Amino acid sequence: MDNMRNGKGRLLSILDFINSNPSMDRSKNFKEDSKQKLLMNLEKKIDPLSWILGDDFKKEDFELFEDVGQIYELQLAKMEFDSFKEKMDIFRRRTAYFKKVNGKKSYHYFISNVRGKGQIGHTNQYLTHWFYPYKGKFHGQMIKAIINFMGASDDDIILDPFMGSGTTLIEASVVGTKSFGIEINPALCIVSQIKLDSMKIDYPEFRENITEMDLPRIFKYFNGAKTYLSERKWEIEANNQNAKDILEELWDNHFPDSFVKEYPFRWRNLLLLIYLHALSDYTYLKGTSKEKSLWDFFYLNFEEYSRTIKGTYETFKELDITLGDYTIILGSALDIPLSNNSVKGIVTSPPYSIALDYVKNDLHLLTYLGIDTKKLRNEMVGLKGRKAEKLKLYERDIRKSIEEMYRVLKKGGWASIVLGDVVVNDKRTDFCEKIIRWAPEIGFTDAYAMKRPILGGFARLRYEYVIFLQK
Repeated sequence: MDNMRNGKGRLLSILDFINSNPSMDRSKNFKEDSKQKLLMNLEKKIDPLSWILGDDFKKEDFELFEDVGQIYELQLAKMEFDSFKEKMDIFRRRTAYFKKVNGKKSYHYFISNVRGKGQIGHTNQYLTHWFYPYKGKFHGQMIKAIINFMGASDDDIILDPFMGSGTTLIEASVVGTKSFGIEINPALCIVSQIKLDSMKIDYPEFRENITEMDLPRIFKYFNGAKTYLSERKWEIEANNQNAKDILEELWDNHFPDSFVKEYPFRWRNLLLLIYLHALSDYTYLKGTSKEKSLWDFFYLNFEEYSRTIKGTYETFKELDITLGDYTIILGSALDIPLSNNSVKGIVTSPPYSIALDYVKNDLHLLTYLGIDTKKLRNEMVGLKGRKAEKLKLYERDIRKSIEEMYRVLKKGGWASIVLGDVVVNDKRTDFCEKIIRWAPEIGFTDAYAMKRPILGGFARLRYEYVIFLQK
């Protein structure tokens, strides 16, 4: 904001906030003092909390998280607040951007303090979000706010047709609503199922039965299973299989018999994910200053995963959080296996496959599990075709997926699509504008987008757009 009006209607420059005195020394100290006065006075004049709350609530009873400052975050904070302004007790349990509600710490304050590897602030990597280093995941805090804006609760369904590593389903589950995820990559179906199931593990029982003394032979089992798995390659059809069934098949017919199979289903799945995470760390950090042996990564990840499981168990117990039901399906966003008008809201992010090769990035994971990647490449949105044809096929598939989203949405429901302006063939794409243009043609009654700047993002992103389409 370059300027603003004072009480008398005169336009103020930001320079007017500095109470300069000609007699003062124009030194570094003066500049620092002036800077502080500028910031303090700007905070008094630019008051996002009052804008969000309006006149019906006492500002001193509410507080945003200290790292909430970008325009899109403030807009989402207002949107989630407006959806629950008549239900402050529920809002305290669900809010994403408020640190304090009605004088009490929000649930997200405690949830986001179950900290994960690489976590900064309260935006992402908390709970099990950080499990397995998948490129392209979006911020859990932002997704929670969007779900809140949609007003989904109880038996309402939140859908993510491009599920990736399960961020939307984790957030929907934590706020207590049903969720349904579709993913064409079987390895990511497995990863997401384990991340969600891990939030239900009874930590004291888990650590009582699996100790550091057990780790060497657990590691030896998973590391030695590579040859066994490679001899049993499987081409999993994207025919709407449940991720739990895929995991059952994996344990029953692909992993060798061992004491590990005697562990409860969720425990052995968690141990598998810890090994896969270690395999990823080993693959990508080899030859760098962070290089370690595969065993060292496995041991470290076991300790870090255990801390997260412990924190999740204790926090959910303290806050009396019961997770909403979730279903993960191996299938296609181009043919969503749900009936017409059945979904309350959709929160998704189509893959950046035209700029980022997801199969190549997760090749170590797919190879270890013995999953054939040829069919996957032919089916994944953004990996079909070559060069100019690739972009045309991507555009065709994105539109088809949005038509499917429209079909399954209930009347009045919202679809929120997070999509960046990736560079392809040295040209920046404009899919945000295209989606907004397609919206009325498909049947949506409202469409708008918020711009989110990307700092240090992958795939040469400059901006990410949060698009809202209403049926």
